[in-house]
Amino acid sequence: MFIFSTPPDNLSIQEFQKNESIDVEVVQLISTEILPYANFIPKEFVGQIMTMLNKGSIHSQSSSFTEAEIDIRMREEFSKVCFETLLQFSFSNKVTTPQEGYISRMALSVLLKRSQDVLHRYIEDERLSGKCPLPRQQVTEIIFVLKAVSTLIDSLKKTQPENVDSSTWAQVIALYPTLVECITCSSSEVCSALKEALVPFKDFMHPPASKVQNGES
Repeated sequence: MFIFSTPPDNLSIQEFQKNESIDVEVVQLISTEILPYANFIPKEFVGQIMTMLNKGSIHSQSSSFTEAEIDIRMREEFSKVCFETLLQFSFSNKVTTPQEGYISRMALSVLLKRSQDVLHRYIEDERLSGKCPLPRQQVTEIIFVLKAVSTLIDSLKKTQPENVDSSTWAQVIALYPTLVECITCSSSEVCSALKEALVPFKDFMHPPASKVQNGES
C-alpha cells in the first residue's frame, strides 16, 4: 500500500491495481468510520486527514510508465474517492456542534482550494497544448471537479445563510472568474459540465443596495 504517496516504479500492473484497491478501501474506512465521529477527534488529527485527502485527490503517475500503461496506472479511482470524501464532509445540514461546524468548514475550504487549483492547471495546460487535446484523465478530472462545484453550490443555497461563514462565500465567489476563463475550452464534455457549474451563480447576483437619502431611496 502506498496511500498518499507516489507508487514505486517497479510495480507490475497487477500489484499497482491491488495496492490502489487497498488505498481506496482505507479512504472509504476514513469516510465511514472516522470522519462521522469527528466531534470526538482532536482538530489537529482531523486537519491531517483533510490534508491527506487533498493530496490524495491529485492524480499521480510515475515518469517511467509507458504511454500504453498510463491510463491503467493513473490513480483515478483513488483520486475520485478522496475528492468525494472531501465533498461529503465539505457541507452538512446536520451540523449540531461547534466541532462539527469546524470540520465542515475545514473540508469545504480544502475542497474549494483543490477545485481552484484543478481549474487553473487545466486552463494553463490547454493554452500551452495548442491544438493538441489534453490527456483523457485530466479532462475527466476537471469534469468531476465542475460537477462537484455545482453540487456544492446547490447544497450551500439550501442552508441558512447564517450557517455559512463569510470566508466560505468569498472562496465560492472567487471561483467564478476562473470558471469563466474555462469557456474557451475545446472539449464539449467540459463545456457541458462548465455550464452546469456556472448557472447556479445566478443566485449570487443581486442589484446594488439602494442608498436612502433624505428619506427617499
